[in-house]
Amino acid sequence: MATPNSEAVAILQQMEKATDDAGFVQRVEKRINDALDEIAVATNYNMFRTRSTFSTVAGTAVYQLPVGGREIEQLRYTDTGEPIWLWGTQEAARYMAKLEDAGRARVWIEDGVLVSGANTLYQFRLAPVPNSILTIERTFFYHPSEIATSAVIPIQDQYLPLIRCYVKAGLYEIDGMLDRAKEQRNIYSGLLDRLVKQEKRKVAATSQQRWNDLPGGGGRAQAIFDPSHFKNPFL
Repeated sequence: MATPNSEAVAILQQMEKATDDAGFVQRVEKRINDALDEIAVATNYNMFRTRSTFSTVAGTAVYQLPVGGREIEQLRYTDTGEPIWLWGTQEAARYMAKLEDAGRARVWIEDGVLVSGANTLYQFRLAPVPNSILTIERTFFYHPSEIATSAVIPIQDQYLPLIRCYVKAGLYEIDGMLDRAKEQRNIYSGLLDRLVKQEKRKVAATSQQRWNDLPGGGGRAQAIFDPSHFKNPFL
C-alpha cells in the first residue's frame, strides 16, 4: 500500500532526483498531504468518510470527534439501531427542550470546537444527558492532511496519479521547468475534474423527490414526525 514516504521516493526516482536527502523527502511528503487536502475540498470530502463507535459516560453531555474529524453524517445506537437526530440550538429553544435533563439521548447538537494541545476537535452535545453507558456509532468526514510518513494514504490506488501529478508540477516549478510543470498541472486538473464529476454522479449525492415536491402532485407541505415514534405515510 502507498504511504507518503513510498510515494515521495517513487516520484523523486521518476524525476531522477536524489532520495538520500531526508529533509527534501519530507518536503515532498508535505506536498502529498497538500494534494490530499485539495482533492478533499474539490470532492466535498466524499472520499474521506469513516465510521467508528464511542461509549457515552453517565452524566456527560459533551463529546468530541477524533483528531481530524470535521463533520458528522449520522449517529445511531448500536443496541437498537435507533438514530440520534441533529438539532439546532434555536430549534431546541423553540420546543423549550430542557437539554440538561437526564435520559437516553435523542438528539445531538453542534457545540463548536475544543482546542486540545495542538489539535482543534469538533465538539457535539447529546440531549438528554446520557444517564448510562451506551455504545453509539458515528459516521463522519475527516481531514486527510498530515498523514504520517509511514501511514497508508487513505485513497484507492486509481487516484494516486492525481497526487503524483500535483507533486511533480510543484517540483518542476521549483526547477524552473515551467513547460513540464504546466503539463503536469493540466493532467492533474483533468483528472481532478473527472473525479469531481464521478463523485457527483453517485447515487448518494443525488436529490430525491417526494410526491408532494411535484407541482402537479396535489399535495401540500406536511409536518414530519419522529419516525421512531410515528409513521409518516406521505414520505
